[in-house]
Amino acid sequence: MALCVRRLRFSSLSFEVNLRQFPRERPEEFDVVIVVHRSPNADARQVWKGIKCEPGLAACKARRIRGVEAVTTIVMRPKSLAHNSPFVHLMGHIVQQAHHNISFKRRVLVTLGWNDPRTIRVIGQFARSAGWHLETRHFFDEIVPRHWEGEGLIVSHPQRADLLSFIRRQAPLQPTVLVGANDPGIKAAQVAEDNRAAGALVARHFLERGHFNFAWLTAYSGRVSNDRQSGFREALAEAGFKCHNMEYKREKSTTLDWRHRQAWLARLLRTIPKPLACYVLDDQMAAEAIEVCLVNGWRVPEDIAVMGTGNIEISCECSHVPISSVDLNEEEIALNAAKLLESLMRGRKTPARPIIVAPRGIVIRSSSDFLAVANPNLRKAVDYIGANLRRSFSLEQLSEEAHVSRRTLYNLFQRHLSRSPADFVVKARLDRARQLMAASPNQTLANIAAQSGLGSPRTLTRLLRRFEGMSARTWKKALKRNPRLSSGPNSSIHTAP
Repeated sequence: MALCVRRLRFSSLSFEVNLRQFPRERPEEFDVVIVVHRSPNADARQVWKGIKCEPGLAACKARRIRGVEAVTTIVMRPKSLAHNSPFVHLMGHIVQQAHHNISFKRRVLVTLGWNDPRTIRVIGQFARSAGWHLETRHFFDEIVPRHWEGEGLIVSHPQRADLLSFIRRQAPLQPTVLVGANDPGIKAAQVAEDNRAAGALVARHFLERGHFNFAWLTAYSGRVSNDRQSGFREALAEAGFKCHNMEYKREKSTTLDWRHRQAWLARLLRTIPKPLACYVLDDQMAAEAIEVCLVNGWRVPEDIAVMGTGNIEISCECSHVPISSVDLNEEEIALNAAKLLESLMRGRKTPARPIIVAPRGIVIRSSSDFLAVANPNLRKAVDYIGANLRRSFSLEQLSEEAHVSRRTLYNLFQRHLSRSPADFVVKARLDRARQLMAASPNQTLANIAAQSGLGSPRTLTRLLRRFEGMSARTWKKALKRNPRLSSGPNSSIHTAP
């Protein structure tokens, strides 16, 4: 029997032992921890059973730990122990023989079905500060850790059957946090992205750019896919539009799956009117969709605008056409998951509801940064505005470039873009200012205002307060801390170089 004592004090005895190997409980929450090994001594067990505690002050819990049959925590007040009891004499003898320099961290396993480097990086940073031993072998070699035992588990829904079986078997054995919205069939605390909000952001982004043909593309079923599609469809329905559904059914033969899916997508896209705005389940499939478009002669984004989900930079920026994508705020999701696991390992209760993290916004890249304007006169006006943002021009000049009257031009903007020409110009200049700030946060506000056509820092600040809820200086400081800062609640725009 091995005995470890923390903060055990009464009139004639006082012992202190480093118990960092069992830091689940706080020092002020208990007095004695007894660890019974695989071959416990019968006499010691009898002494342990003979301890007398006041009613309501004893709490025993058995937990599995590597090399240990059971861990029993007994919480009691010092006055409940007699000075001359056999337990006290045995305790004193074992504490004198204890090795005070050996300590173990709490073991935490991270087993993710979707290995996002941002997730493991944030969890690792938290583990370092919280004093965890982080088991990450599965992240690198994908070996299922079947016989692992520890104090905490962070998981997400996997595609592999063997990993799913391990998660279902292991989750009840220690505090567990589920990351993501897909349910692997376990009861655990959960931190998830807001997929409906992500879909709604994409719908608003496409609507702002004048699209009226829409499609949803996925190759997977499940709650994540369903929620993203629902958020996208519902936001479009509110604006009076419908959405084409493109859901790929996997072939039994995986060797033919890649080429078969590309041919299937090409056939389906030929039947849908252009220009088309296509929202895709994730960035990897968005890159595949862009390749299909280019191979079949469709321009991206002029003929087919594409939006991914996840903002995985290596996928988005290394595509044939850089991919616009919803930033789901993966870092915040991972940090919330790590904090929640720490809370559970300290004995706190599991939250009754999942923690839902809102998306950070949309990172606009080339694949969707295009106004889908079919009317040739309106197209001329939009192109003129884009080429002359830094200059001052009047509505009369704009109508002359579009070869229509002022009234006709105003009606065209309202009908196709749901805003007046003046509002469109202000929005375009503010978007340009955001891009300049994101690219060069150290520029002066005067330079940014001049280059974007807003004229003065005062105008820039007024517009940022209106659309972002903060001043220009506050916005610049936030950009220096987080270069991928999203737009405020009144906009779905998130600029990227």
